[in-house]
Amino acid sequence: MKHIPYYSIPAVLFIMCCGLFLSFYPHKVEAQLALHHAWYSPSGYWWMEVITNWGEAQLFAIVIIAVALQKRYLMALEFLTAGILSSIVVQSLKRLVFAPSPRPMAVIEWSETLLPVGLEVPLQFAFPSGHTTTAFVFFTLLALHFKRISVQILAALAVIGVALSRVYLMAHWIPDVMAGASLGLCIALFTHNVFLRIKKSRSTLR
Repeated sequence: MKHIPYYSIPAVLFIMCCGLFLSFYPHKVEAQLALHHAWYSPSGYWWMEVITNWGEAQLFAIVIIAVALQKRYLMALEFLTAGILSSIVVQSLKRLVFAPSPRPMAVIEWSETLLPVGLEVPLQFAFPSGHTTTAFVFFTLLALHFKRISVQILAALAVIGVALSRVYLMAHWIPDVMAGASLGLCIALFTHNVFLRIKKSRSTLR
């Protein structure tokens, strides 16, 4: 991570800021509603729906196909492995360890929010945030492979945007995105280090 400071520093600071915010609002419902009433708007909700899609698996598919077409098969396999590992870990935690784990709108009364009536929101399997985990895995790997400062900054903005979108859309609590961010970083770094060793061993054998 020290080789990508323009990504790693904002990403880690974001997690720390979430923890700091929770120290002022230790009750997660109070924290959720404080943010919701401070920043919600109908146009903001639309933008956050767009941003939250950056935490879905389609980005993995695009990069895997793109680098495979360039015959960078090991990188393609790294992204594929990280994506699969992320999905397995997140779903195992959601459905086996922390189930049912109610989401914000399963606990908060609709009348306490500014959300339009009839909006469909998920109610269960909150912890950890899968979108946040996926985003942190994907964009961390992207920053590790493409170390240009512009890529690092854009990747940092993207992961923070996805994490914030999950809270903004009332799909997750702040601890959910903190866990997802931390988990995503760990999965990305673990996978990257494994593939670095594979790459080195292949170079030694040649």
